[in-house]
Amino acid sequence: MRVSEAYNQIIDKARWSHAHGRSVFHIEQPDSDFARLFSYAYRSQTIGTFHATRVAIEANEKDLTDAHVQACLDRARVLLEQLEAHAIDPVPRDFRSLVSTLYYYDRWVNEVIGVLEMALARGPNPRLETIRLRFLRNLEPVTAGNGLYVATDTKMPDQGTFLVPNLNISILPLIYGDYHSWNAAYLVADRPGVSLHRHRKGAEIHLGFSPVRGRTILGPCLADVEEGYAMPIPPMSDHGFLNTSGHEHVLPFVFGSLLLGGWGVFFDVEPRPQDLVRMEEHHLESAAMNHSVFLDRVIRRLLAAKATRREVIVPAERAGSDEIGGLELALTRVGHDGIDLSSESYKIVSVQAGKGRVRLGATESEISEHDYFGVPADLTCYLTQVGESPLVFLEAMMMPLRCAGRALTAC
Repeated sequence: MRVSEAYNQIIDKARWSHAHGRSVFHIEQPDSDFARLFSYAYRSQTIGTFHATRVAIEANEKDLTDAHVQACLDRARVLLEQLEAHAIDPVPRDFRSLVSTLYYYDRWVNEVIGVLEMALARGPNPRLETIRLRFLRNLEPVTAGNGLYVATDTKMPDQGTFLVPNLNISILPLIYGDYHSWNAAYLVADRPGVSLHRHRKGAEIHLGFSPVRGRTILGPCLADVEEGYAMPIPPMSDHGFLNTSGHEHVLPFVFGSLLLGGWGVFFDVEPRPQDLVRMEEHHLESAAMNHSVFLDRVIRRLLAAKATRREVIVPAERAGSDEIGGLELALTRVGHDGIDLSSESYKIVSVQAGKGRVRLGATESEISEHDYFGVPADLTCYLTQVGESPLVFLEAMMMPLRCAGRALTAC
């Protein structure tokens, strides 16, 4: 597996620590910051590469007769399950992010590669070789990078998606933070879209990026949409989307819960079949549709702004509850003067227009439309416009709520 010099240097410090009684006196705060970035990059593979590879291996095991190969694949499955479960653990902000979180991501990933190679050494197995190559291809953007992991929603990677039970839609996980995640649902042309469902302990924001044509559903109501939109969805709210465009459509969505973490969407799903004929039609921005927002209109307004400007388009109280917290979605236009994105909470950024340069901790990267990246809490982050076109991005945060009378306000 290809690794960058930055990755190699930081993981060598972790290995030295384990080889010398877990000594940590050689680890400084910049090392811990780098480890956090690489750890979050690995975490974003939880339901993508790690889960999909395990599923592919289980499917390949059905026709095996070689006991040695079977033992290798059994070990690979155990390691992949550990990699999936590792996402539940918090990413510390000190030396433990290196000697524990990142160290075990690296160790288990390399063990998976090793046991797959041991199985292949037994004899040709084209399907298993394909599984190994796809595993490597999906993880090398992490290990060969500089720590600032940038995802994109422009294509579905092989062996990197999750099929949601009971909904039969493929999900591409993009960025996983501490308590929320940004994902993309791929809707094929010959199926109706996203079946009605709800989450017991999670909030969501559905996003429609143009071109879009369909009907978005919230509770007993629906609204026609033919342009970009953002729909906040509190827990225990039925929701879905009917794709009437006649072509494939990508439906980005943010899921969050202070109780479940950002990956909770994948097991906190309850199908809710209903008769759509009985649903009431409402305007997208109406109270019945939880004051959803026409996203393209806000983007055009900010593109016309002359200076850096930030607007909260979905307040946290609209997508959440006092129990699980709330999802806030903001839209920002940033110019050549730049903007400080440092925060006490994890942020996920989705670039909507223009190009920019992001500096996160000690590392930098170019970003453009369709790119996504995460900003861990308490890491310095600065974003500036590159070129003449304005840079516009969405920013999602999960935050606690407190009850003040009948109103909910963000802490």
